Amino acid sequence: MITAITSVTGSESRTSDLMAAEVEYLSSTLSILRDSDVITNDEFLEAGAIQGGLNVLSAMISNGADDSEVNVQILSLKRRAEALCEKHPGIDSKIESRR
Repeated sequence: MITAITSVTGSESRTSDLMAAEVEYLSSTLSILRDSDVITNDEFLEAGAIQGGLNVLSAMISNGADDSEVNVQILSLKRRAEALCEKHPGIDSKIESRR
C-alpha cells in the first residue's frame, strides 16, 4: 500500500489522472485479493479507506487545491499506509504482486 501511495504522490507524478488510475487498480486488486482469501476482510477494509483517501487527493488536485492542503493529505495518507503495512506485514507485496 505504501508503494502505491509513494508512486503517485511524488511531485513529478502528482496528477489526478495517474491517481485515478491507481485508485482503479487498488479497487480491483483489493477485491480480487479478498475474494481469493489472500487478504482478510479487515485488511481489505483498512486498505480501502486509504484508497478512498487517494480518491479524495485526486479530486483535490483536479479542483486546484492549494499545494499546502495537498501536501497535508499526502502526509496523512503515507502515515496511514505505513501503519497499515506495520499492522499487516506483507500486504504491500500482495498488492504489488498483481501489477
